[in-house]
Amino acid sequence: MTLPVYSAELVRANALTARQRSAWNAFRHSNFALASPYFALEFTEVMAAVRDDTRILAVSRNGTPAGFLPMHLSRSGVARPIGGPLGDHHGLVTDRPDLDLESCFASAGFGVFAFHGALADQTAFARHCDGPPIVSWMSDLRGGYERFLADCAENDAKAMRNIRARQRRLNEIDAEVVIRIDDRRPEALDALIATKREQYRRTHALDVFVAPWAREAIDELFSRRDGALSGLLSTIEIDGRLAAAHFGMRSQSVLHYWFPVYWPEFSQLGPGLTLYLEIAREMAAQGVDAIHLGPGDYDFKRRLSNAGFGVVSGQVHRPSLVHAVVSAGRGIDRAARALPLGRVSHWPGKAIRRLDKWAAVHAF
Repeated sequence: MTLPVYSAELVRANALTARQRSAWNAFRHSNFALASPYFALEFTEVMAAVRDDTRILAVSRNGTPAGFLPMHLSRSGVARPIGGPLGDHHGLVTDRPDLDLESCFASAGFGVFAFHGALADQTAFARHCDGPPIVSWMSDLRGGYERFLADCAENDAKAMRNIRARQRRLNEIDAEVVIRIDDRRPEALDALIATKREQYRRTHALDVFVAPWAREAIDELFSRRDGALSGLLSTIEIDGRLAAAHFGMRSQSVLHYWFPVYWPEFSQLGPGLTLYLEIAREMAAQGVDAIHLGPGDYDFKRRLSNAGFGVVSGQVHRPSLVHAVVSAGRGIDRAARALPLGRVSHWPGKAIRRLDKWAAVHAF
């Protein structure tokens, strides 16, 4: 019996052959786990247009395309998932989720791939993760909008009653309420991003829009009307003033919930929750299967989810100077967490993760 021979190379998005592009799309269409817009070839092409460090690990099996892993290869030699800090989900686009990534990376000639949000059911990543999977939340709409609401009520009846009460309050106010699920106004997108950046400053979070490429990517997605990948801006206005807005991206069957904001003066009316439910209603009507909310321990994600899937973080590497530096940082984090220092023991890890996110924003 002849064993399969795997090979891998790093290529630019515009260097993919027609055969490779066809294989990429076929892998996605045969696997619901790859339905997220993050796995669309078009998303990698958008990132390639705004970031010159975009590469694709193209894996072949006996000369036939076997898988693809889009990424950013930084100046420091560390490879990170496609989309950088804008990426919540990523992984191999393949029908062979147990590919040996170490040998593929060695064949391609680089040392470290630091991943976060990789699909936990892809054993290629599960073998290299730092800990158990965490939940990435999802609104499953395959049973329809009413089924989704019933699932949420069953999971947390009190929370759903509170959400419905805020919906009624918004409907009963003496004001003109306008909901746009597909808002094509550039000024509304500008207002959303400005408000999001103010939120980053107020909460001391890293502002992903400090790098021009992030806004360029959003603008490109906003302008796209392709069924395979497009941006979706949704808004609620009360008497002509924005009360809540959300910008996400969608594929044919999945909307990724990405940048939500609300204006504090309207917080008692819960416009953000109402907008989400109106988005879910419209997506279900259009035949969208799911809204992905991403990982994170947030109340609103738990309340608006009736399903989820596991994601993992870690690194795939081969011996190199870059790997030694990254491993030293992870070692400091593990040692600190083992000490009986309470919250202080988590400070080194938080600092390292923030530094890594900064490096991802600035392509370093």
